[in-house]
Amino acid sequence: MAWEILAIWAIVILTITWFVRDEKRLNAELAVARAARYYAHAPKYRHASVKATDGAAPTPPRRTGGLTETQRAFLKAWKR
Repeated sequence: MAWEILAIWAIVILTITWFVRDEKRLNAELAVARAARYYAHAPKYRHASVKATDGAAPTPPRRTGGLTETQRAFLKAWKR
């Protein structure tokens, strides 16, 4: 009989602990979401002005250079 009461109390304590930890996690996630929303829309945190675009993403800058001879030799050896 005593072990049954102990088992019940263990389940109760685990459930309450689980609930408290989950509530803390939910509050922390809410705080992060609230801060992210604030920093995303607060004008004093904008580091660049928002420019109107036609919807197309700008093309990335063209890469100059290429593979070195060592890199080419490695790729040719790996291809075989």
